[in-house]
Amino acid sequence: MSKKGIFYTTAAIALTIVIITTYSSFSTNRLSDKMDVVQNRIETVNFFIKDVEKDIGKGVTIATFRTLLSFNQFIANNGTFIDDINERFRESFLNGTINHQQLSLMKDSTFTDWANKISAEADKVGIKFNFTIKDVQINHTDPWTISVGLNISLDIRDKRNTSYWVRDRYLTNTISIIGFEDPLYIVNSNGRVTNTITKTNFTQFVVNGNVQNLLGHMNNSWYIAHNDSPSFLMRFEGNLGNSTNGIESLVNLGEFEAQGLTLKDRSIVDYVYFGTKSTTNFRVNATPTWFKIDGTLPAPGADKGEHLDAYQVRNITI
Repeated sequence: MSKKGIFYTTAAIALTIVIITTYSSFSTNRLSDKMDVVQNRIETVNFFIKDVEKDIGKGVTIATFRTLLSFNQFIANNGTFIDDINERFRESFLNGTINHQQLSLMKDSTFTDWANKISAEADKVGIKFNFTIKDVQINHTDPWTISVGLNISLDIRDKRNTSYWVRDRYLTNTISIIGFEDPLYIVNSNGRVTNTITKTNFTQFVVNGNVQNLLGHMNNSWYIAHNDSPSFLMRFEGNLGNSTNGIESLVNLGEFEAQGLTLKDRSIVDYVYFGTKSTTNFRVNATPTWFKIDGTLPAPGADKGEHLDAYQVRNITI
């Protein structure tokens, strides 16, 4: 082969190598750029998911708090109890209604409203956010705390379907009942007397026969836990049965009298006073004439775990 031929052959091989190398480098860079874009999208979705999981509890808390307030507003406006606490809770929590009646306190405060706001924020960063509520339940964890269980299916993905996250979650959130109004008082006083649930400050109601603590407890209509009593949630339904998460107060009939309400000759333990159950009632020394606590004989006598004993008055009855 001539020198000129060798030169052209060598030049052609060199040029081919340059072209291949350049194309390979270009392809690698393009692939790398594409992978970076995908990685960024994945990270964006991951960050969004973490934010949603942090904030979902806030959405549940707001919707629950507003729903319970709305229940009492509904009861005050209609003079009737809630017919089904779990069914109406689900309705209000998601839709802001009770029996399809719009609740003013739920405006922009339902869990659905929260989810829609999240969806709108997601759209701004190229993410689709969808959710399905499979079930919502409200129950007591103890006499002073309620738990909201939320069974939810989440579907979160970027708009190009580069990455997605689909998951079923069961979430629980707890809320204290302290500070809410007692529905039993609203209905049974025709809305004239309200009573906010406050846990009593006293552990001893009677000290050496002195009833000042007991009177302070009664004057404020504070609450104790008692398993013969209805729970907070039962009270929304007007259910006067007993619960292991029961709470009760002593009705200050002085307030009822001041509001022009006719007084009943009954035990002032709230669910007994507001009910129709027949009980044996006992007057208590150094208290108003209407101050009566239900129990059984003998009184005085040994502790039998009744209301006479819960309020430590068995041995100071008249």
